Amino acid sequence: MIHDPKKKHAPAYSIIYRDEALVAVNKPAGLAVLSGRGRVESLIGQLENDPSLAGVKLLMLHRIDADTSGIMLFALTPDAQKNLSEQFRTRSITKEYLALVRGTPLNESGSTDLPIGVDPKDKTRMVIRGLEPKKSRTKWNVGERFAGVTLLKVYPVTGRRHQIRVHLKAIGYPLAVDLLYGGEEIKLSEFKRTFKLGKDQEERPLIARLTLHAHRITFAHPVTAKETTLEAPLPKDFRATLEALRKWARHG
Repeated sequence: MIHDPKKKHAPAYSIIYRDEALVAVNKPAGLAVLSGRGRVESLIGQLENDPSLAGVKLLMLHRIDADTSGIMLFALTPDAQKNLSEQFRTRSITKEYLALVRGTPLNESGSTDLPIGVDPKDKTRMVIRGLEPKKSRTKWNVGERFAGVTLLKVYPVTGRRHQIRVHLKAIGYPLAVDLLYGGEEIKLSEFKRTFKLGKDQEERPLIARLTLHAHRITFAHPVTAKETTLEAPLPKDFRATLEALRKWARHG
């Protein structure tokens, strides 16, 4: 298909919630929050060109990895930015991620407090300890168990770069798909015993991108102080993968 730069395309993101103080966006995997590091397209760039947000200045509060899908908050006023930034700083905001990982945890929940720093051999990666390590904490609960794969609900207490990915790998349950830290893809043939391909067919993976989704965030509304929980629906590929696992890879 020929790409026409003049043709308007539907935005890859969706706006989940908006009021006078903030806006919540469901970011797709593969879209960086800010441009740079070889990435031209960005969530901020797309939002700035969104007609429904014309005249609005989005104020940054936090980020998620480019290859992670899910919810992001933006403040719309300086007062809201100050209030929410303080909640992030004091860790009174609860963030829940859904992570498909390799392995079967023995326990139903756990946490890790291992410090995280830059990989001295590769500055694009983070490792346990590493250069200038910082205190880091991640909690998790088992959501669903499958054959060799587990859906975890993950709660990062601190907000280090690649924190969830590094911590889960360190405790032996790396993300099922994570090109920077391990696994490449999930295929149906791993679980469906009767799986067959036709002649000259090549199996496509159920999911071939980072199996991490920022699912839910809970905070005190910056204007009303009311406890507010917002949720980002699962992307189609993540949802379809879970449906396939529930059908063909039930644990036990």
